[in-house]
Amino acid sequence: MREFLKNYYNESIQIQVAASETLADVLVDAADLLVSSLLAGQRVFSCGDGQSLFVANHFADLLLQGSELERPPFPALALGLSSSQTSELESIARQVQAIGSQGDILVAFISEQHSERVHQAMEAALSREMTIIAIIGTESGDATGLLGPADIEIQIPAANPARITEQQLFISHLLCSLIEQQIFQGGTS
Repeated sequence: MREFLKNYYNESIQIQVAASETLADVLVDAADLLVSSLLAGQRVFSCGDGQSLFVANHFADLLLQGSELERPPFPALALGLSSSQTSELESIARQVQAIGSQGDILVAFISEQHSERVHQAMEAALSREMTIIAIIGTESGDATGLLGPADIEIQIPAANPARITEQQLFISHLLCSLIEQQIFQGGTS
């Protein structure tokens, strides 16, 4: 049992170390994009699949409530399923189509190998000329193929959905802290 626990922690730690070495530049790019968009009055929408749905909701809440600073809210909304929606697969995409605008950002948290619901939301974001930040694992299916040159892919060095979700939560806090630092404390990337 102790060996299992040790291995469980070690796997998470190794992914954290690998992510710190490989994701620094793309995380700074994502923070810069979010800052410039927020300062230009654009909105941030987030969505997720499976275990990542919690992270998408939490990220929007961090943008609204603040991470480390008491500050005004940022225009952010977590997209989710609607109880009256006739097609569960289209529910998030329809929300993007209804309220997304050119220049807004969709942050897509994907921990599963394939997430039709989030992929449809990404396609809807593209049709609305929104920018996408995809926070995914190494086996993200066809999500990468939906990204354009202005979009950002943050690929966590893990295939296990639980490890991906752990890193997504960490990254959501990091991005919020970077945004607050740049906007309210004069920090630069």
